[in-house]
Amino acid sequence: MSKRNLSPGLLPPTKRLHTSTGHQRPTNRLNFDNSLYDELILCIFSHLSWIDLCAAQATSRNWARLATDNEIWRKLYLRTYGRARLRGTRGFVGRPDGRDIKPLPGRAKPEDRKDWRQMFRISTNWRRGRCNVVRLNLLTPCQHDFDRPHCIHMLLAGSLTITSSSKPSEHPKIDIRGPSGNDHAVLCDSRLPGEYSITALALDQSPPISSYIRFAVFLSTGEFTVFQILHNQPISPTRKLVYVPTQQNDRISPIIQAVYNHPLLVTLSQSFALCIYDLSSDIARRTQTLTSFTSFPPSSLVLSTPTSTTYKLVLAYSIPVYPSHWSVGATELIISAAQASPLSPPALSSFSEHLKHPIADAMTVISTRTTRALDVPSGWIDEYKLRLMREQWNRKVSQVSDTQTDGKWVVLAPEDPSDQSNPSWRSNTHSTSSSSSDSPTSKLGPLRSPTSLQLYRLSLPTQSASISASPPKLTFVRTLHGPCGPVAAMALADGRCVSLSHNGAIWVWDLEGGTSAEVAAGDGSEIGSLSTASKGTVSFDERRIISASAGNIVARTFDI
Repeated sequence: MSKRNLSPGLLPPTKRLHTSTGHQRPTNRLNFDNSLYDELILCIFSHLSWIDLCAAQATSRNWARLATDNEIWRKLYLRTYGRARLRGTRGFVGRPDGRDIKPLPGRAKPEDRKDWRQMFRISTNWRRGRCNVVRLNLLTPCQHDFDRPHCIHMLLAGSLTITSSSKPSEHPKIDIRGPSGNDHAVLCDSRLPGEYSITALALDQSPPISSYIRFAVFLSTGEFTVFQILHNQPISPTRKLVYVPTQQNDRISPIIQAVYNHPLLVTLSQSFALCIYDLSSDIARRTQTLTSFTSFPPSSLVLSTPTSTTYKLVLAYSIPVYPSHWSVGATELIISAAQASPLSPPALSSFSEHLKHPIADAMTVISTRTTRALDVPSGWIDEYKLRLMREQWNRKVSQVSDTQTDGKWVVLAPEDPSDQSNPSWRSNTHSTSSSSSDSPTSKLGPLRSPTSLQLYRLSLPTQSASISASPPKLTFVRTLHGPCGPVAAMALADGRCVSLSHNGAIWVWDLEGGTSAEVAAGDGSEIGSLSTASKGTVSFDERRIISASAGNIVARTFDI
């Protein structure tokens, strides 16, 4: 077999002499990179979407350098999300204790060194429901005890996760998980013998002075302890204050909710009594106790500082509606941080004051306003008011699962009255005697479905002495659809709402943008069917969602 003759290869071109006078060095071909300045390319990139910017990074090194420019992503973030920070924060913005976004290196100002591209990625993951799921293990797992209902309390403070179980014990503990993933247990012993439980946790929302974090732990005996901890070294928290009541009072204890803005601490007891404490000089002093006869749980509290001398407390709660239904209401209380005049005692319209000394003191309520979603007009009304009244009347519910507010929005979650798996201790608290014809869910209507949430806008105009001043309003906005089962718990902060259903489904709503996303499907694999001895809990911050039930704690991180 003969070999195939191969065609002769091309000879290399002859070398040109460098001494030839007619030779000119070939110039580079013009392209998009070398024909335009970086400023012009950045101007063109500023009109692209985030998808096109990500695709441009894979074109060349020069495009990858320009497409990751921080100023481009800053304009894109502000144009898309409308604010210069991540959504979901509580309290003071711009903290140095690990809650804010990590700044970029450089000598610019802190507000100019934010990684806007990272912030855009986190916010987009929230909008699309894209997250990383991690199951957390407690040092003291919550065991099932079907005779006593229990839940898990949670606090998110930057990179720290603080959890505790409400199960009674002789030595209750709180678990602190640091950024490295190590857990640290802290004992919260009482001075009284016997078994007791942790009923609530509260995180300090005041402007930080250093990198320390303060939080309060409340016991069923009425005692509470304020701890101080370094956010990057959660090994040994310091007890800054321990409060022990002089005598047991069922009216002000046990505490089920609390808000903390040092030195002001506001607590809400199980009998719905509101207590105000002054924690100045590391000494707890109860300055006022308020009682309401028209407000009922479930409720939520939000504390802010509109001025340097006043605090504003906003409460959202359930209110009864004739004949045997429920709706939602809200109350604003202005608390004075300075010494008030004896001639101007606090004016209370929704809460009754019980004090031995009627003279107003520091950390006392000086004014209050109340509004409700369903307000029955007095006297005779015309057809227009009758039509508005019928629309409001259609939004009343048979039972309330949860109410949440962030001071601007109020969300009401109905409860399924026909669901027998709901805890009896919740049904007895939020339900009234009604006929069997009102209990089926199919007769509640679309606005009162237990799988849809009611969104209200809370308007609190600035108070003035003018007669024409606008009163507070609670206006219905829309119905939030999405969950495939009744809601077990909610969390609301900074215009973002997160709901946890009984079947484990987690939904996120952007109340201002009107978007929603399903973060976890309701397959019941994580939270399962909530037993009569457990209650679901959900909490979130700028980067993650923590959900818990029956000792199982799951963290979903959006910073991926």
